[in-house]
Amino acid sequence: MSQSKRLHIIRLILLLLTAGLILQPNPVQASSHEDQNQASRIAWEAYYFGNMTNGQLPSEWHPFSRMDSDRNGAHPGNELWLKAHLSKKGISLGQLLVYSYIVKDFEIALFLDGQPVFKSEKLLPSGFISWRIISYDNITGHEDQVLVARISPHQNLEGFEVWSGTSSSLVLKLLRTEAPMWAGAIVLSLLSAVSLLLYFFNRSQTLFIYFSVFLASFAIDLTVMWGGWQFAFRSDALWVWGSLIHFNWYIGYASGILITYAIVGGKGSKWIRNLGYAVVVYAFVAVAGWLLFGEQAQLLFYQLFYDYISTCLLLALIVVLFLALKRRRNSEIMVFAIGNAIFVGGLVLGRAVSGQFGLFPTTRTLLTSHHAFAQISWTFLGFGGVVICCGIIMGMRLMRMAQLRSTNKELAKVNGELIIANEKLSHIDQIRSNMYSEVSHELNTPITAIKGYVQLMLNGTIPAGETRYLQVIHDKSLVMERMIDDMLEIVRLENKHIQFEYELVPFGALFARLCSKVQMDMLEQGFTFSWVPMSEPWPDRFTAIYADPMRVEQVFANLLSNARKFTAPGGTIRVEATMEEPGAQPSVITIRIIDSGYGIEEGERESIFERYYRGKGAKTGAITGTGLGLPICREIMNAHGGEVGLERSSTQGSTFYIRFPLHYAHVKE
Repeated sequence: MSQSKRLHIIRLILLLLTAGLILQPNPVQASSHEDQNQASRIAWEAYYFGNMTNGQLPSEWHPFSRMDSDRNGAHPGNELWLKAHLSKKGISLGQLLVYSYIVKDFEIALFLDGQPVFKSEKLLPSGFISWRIISYDNITGHEDQVLVARISPHQNLEGFEVWSGTSSSLVLKLLRTEAPMWAGAIVLSLLSAVSLLLYFFNRSQTLFIYFSVFLASFAIDLTVMWGGWQFAFRSDALWVWGSLIHFNWYIGYASGILITYAIVGGKGSKWIRNLGYAVVVYAFVAVAGWLLFGEQAQLLFYQLFYDYISTCLLLALIVVLFLALKRRRNSEIMVFAIGNAIFVGGLVLGRAVSGQFGLFPTTRTLLTSHHAFAQISWTFLGFGGVVICCGIIMGMRLMRMAQLRSTNKELAKVNGELIIANEKLSHIDQIRSNMYSEVSHELNTPITAIKGYVQLMLNGTIPAGETRYLQVIHDKSLVMERMIDDMLEIVRLENKHIQFEYELVPFGALFARLCSKVQMDMLEQGFTFSWVPMSEPWPDRFTAIYADPMRVEQVFANLLSNARKFTAPGGTIRVEATMEEPGAQPSVITIRIIDSGYGIEEGERESIFERYYRGKGAKTGAITGTGLGLPICREIMNAHGGEVGLERSSTQGSTFYIRFPLHYAHVKE
């Protein structure tokens, strides 16, 4: 994928996320006069700041819309009282759902027409989301009832809601609220498992293990924070769960720092990694403080980190990311920057909605229930943007790993080919070295004989001009000439410096002429030579090959010469020609030269067509030659579009073949 396409995809994702943030629905406060078959959220009408003696309710109320701007009453330690009217429409029994997101410790109490109907039990640890369904009777019988809520001490109404309705409608509301979170936890758990598997497959990609821990931490938060499962545990046990949740939250934050290091880290940035490890140490210190000093120590560590340390770390990471973008702008860093921008944007916007424009918390900040829902939505959308961008980065890493694996395969393939080529070159170099010794030996033998006879003639030891000695000198000269001609021939064939004179040659006549020409010579040398003339299968046309007759004779003679050299006198040499039918009709014609020699060893069969290669049999049997006969045959047959090869070989003899493309010609032609 090109850089421009990646940038286009990143811009599209950013546009979709921005549209989602802008178009997210803000819930309108539910009226208390809605149909009781549906759950409706209580719309608070009035508020009061102040502490009341036991059993008393406030008598002075202020409009709820003024609560956010009431800085005088919102002193630390004051209780917050909220009032609303319930309309039951003649129904004597109803239910209330108390839904609260506990960021800091507070106690909730509900009063209906002055009578207490609910009081929260021992406070849950910070970070939990809890709910309770309360059933109540309309004792007075009035159609309208006054509901009063007390929050002691007062806190931001962050996630605090009270809903009214039937039992079934409230349960349905809970399912609608919690099911998406549980589904998100399942998806995040699967992504965490996939990331962990990817890390095991490629240990060098530490980013995957950081992703796995980060996603698992977020999944645990979503699963544990929502409160339906809380009824299965005692209140004391929930504090243990709260401590574990805090520890998990620290680990998730540390893994986020390590993800930053893995993506943007470079030389001189190990301090980012050490910062992540420091958060891990802080998590263990917080747990140790809880075990040694109790729950208050745990809350102290949590609030210190949540309110101050996390903000400082976030600012530091923003600076690191900005410097990384300034230094280099690859696609991973840009996607990671977009994810962090969405997260920070959601966090800051959430705090801005509550009137807290600074990044540090303030105890005087208030938040109405309507705005609290907006804050939670914006914050979770920020987290969602981070998770999406992390998924994109994982996908990019996977694509890069796949490309790298493909490149490694190609390199391994090329490396294997280079190894094979290097082995061939080494083999050729060895053959070349052997060739020098072989050629020098083969040339030295006739030269020594010639020099010896000439020296004897010059010294008068033998008569000058003796015919039999001159014949020996002549024969040795022919051997040297043949060797030199073979070396020049193979060079000219390989360099395409030889012009072939092709013509359409009747094969039967050519085959008969070649066999008849060597038959007498074979018989004189003591070999049993046989061949059978090939008959024409059609009366009106004959088989032919398109070839240079002189070169065909050269190949035939070379193969017969080898058969004669490697067959003991008295052995048999047979030549046969057959038409073969790979297709619908005969398309090739094959000449086989079959001898009764001692054969070729299995380890040498692949090398006999290499230049200057001479087998062990040639060396031990003192057979002359340079090892160029078969390579010359191969080059000639390649030029004819045919082939020459070894069909079989054993201790009972060898069979070589020559194969030509078959042509047909009419008798008139």
